[in-house]
Amino acid sequence: MTDNPNRASWLRIDNLTKPAPVIAAMWEESQKRLGYVREFLKMPFEPDRLSLFQGYVNRLMRSDDCLLSGLERELIALVVSLENRCEACIITHAGAVEAYGMEKRNLNVLLANWRRAKLSERERALAEFASDLTEHCEMASENDLDELRDVGLSEAEILETVQIVAIFNATNRLNAGLGIKVDDGAHDALRKG
Repeated sequence: MTDNPNRASWLRIDNLTKPAPVIAAMWEESQKRLGYVREFLKMPFEPDRLSLFQGYVNRLMRSDDCLLSGLERELIALVVSLENRCEACIITHAGAVEAYGMEKRNLNVLLANWRRAKLSERERALAEFASDLTEHCEMASENDLDELRDVGLSEAEILETVQIVAIFNATNRLNAGLGIKVDDGAHDALRKG
């Protein structure tokens, strides 16, 4: 099948053009925050399902009462996406990590091999946990949580961490399974950074 610019994915249906009000609000928020509307939001998901899913992501990543820092949350999302090789998510979260203050050279190292990036002890523990739970969830043990406790994470922060790892594994699989395109806006935003 040839690439259709009116499609955000491999599905043989065009993107939404007249979204329901709840999705239109998501488009407006994406445009305001990122400078573009994410392709994922253009998919013809049922409005109630998309709003529930995106609401959970927003609650974990952008609520005023998040426990982890913005950089920590985006680092977790980026490491999960790197391990899953989710192109659209890697580009988006790399831009967010940089926006939260990671120096461009360190971000480049992180994208090539996150294990060699300059990370604080706490950031490294979060990245290791995100990687291990993504790659080897069957091996998860209480010791994994102890490693997070050892770098100062509270029980509530650990719970938030696991939720972020879980939701971005789900997001990565939606993107991979549907062949969601990488947003041109995401590429542009990362190059400008």
